[in-house]
Amino acid sequence: MDANLLRFEGVIGYATADSEEAAHFFEHTLGLEPGAEDGGMRFYALSEGVTLTVDVSGGMAGQPPYLLFSSPRVVEAAEHFLQRGCQVRELPWGPDGAGFLARSPEGHTVAVVDEAALEDEGQ
Repeated sequence: MDANLLRFEGVIGYATADSEEAAHFFEHTLGLEPGAEDGGMRFYALSEGVTLTVDVSGGMAGQPPYLLFSSPRVVEAAEHFLQRGCQVRELPWGPDGAGFLARSPEGHTVAVVDEAALEDEGQ
């Protein structure tokens, strides 16, 4: 694989039943400060370069955490995973073309987000 196709962002994905459950556990119980919120996703900075991404929509509750990568070439990255037998679908959050989820036949899931979209979030 092209070394410049995927860049690990050090983000951990987690899903909850709803946003109130997430707020209670992550903010009240763990004492984390909420950062950005985008659609059904809430972000908590854990340390330099590590962010906890929580799906608060309830739609992914019970799903295992996933790794987050960025890519300057999202379409090519999606093709990479398809060629290796993964199921690929657009992100359930974010605008069209912003990225995708890839799930391997063994059940491993990764999220790939357009590098430009991540850079826009940081501004």
